[in-house]
Amino acid sequence: MYEFFLTAHNWLRWAVLLAGLYAFARALSGMGGAKPFTRQDRTAGSLFTGLMDLQLLIGLILYFALSPITKLALANFGAAMKVQEQRFFAVEHLLAMIVAVVFAHLGTALSKRQDTARAQFRTQALWYGLSLVAMLAMIPWWRPLLRGLTGA
Repeated sequence: MYEFFLTAHNWLRWAVLLAGLYAFARALSGMGGAKPFTRQDRTAGSLFTGLMDLQLLIGLILYFALSPITKLALANFGAAMKVQEQRFFAVEHLLAMIVAVVFAHLGTALSKRQDTARAQFRTQALWYGLSLVAMLAMIPWWRPLLRGLTGA
């Protein structure tokens, strides 16, 4: 069960990143001119946040129920703070990814409240960009990039 969820979390990361980059690129492209904010722009943001939510759910299942790393860390939190990998997954990765999800949702929600298309694009670009930065900074890049294909 652990391997299934870990592999799903690993592969879904790429869908989340692609959706985030797509939504961010659409937002940036709309900032410069008189382009209308369309249903496709809204859908790009919704796809990004929806995939983020699914990724967070899988991550929380791993964190609280399946991961041997976080089980060990939660059993002795003080000692875990001295072990880099345990601290990363028990605190740093979790908090940064929750912040990334919040930023993505802020981009979607706040853009709906803007009066002009340009303001909608600017709002999305800001919050989606911050979300992507938080994600990219805290993805465990040292682990297998495509779990299951590489024998890992």
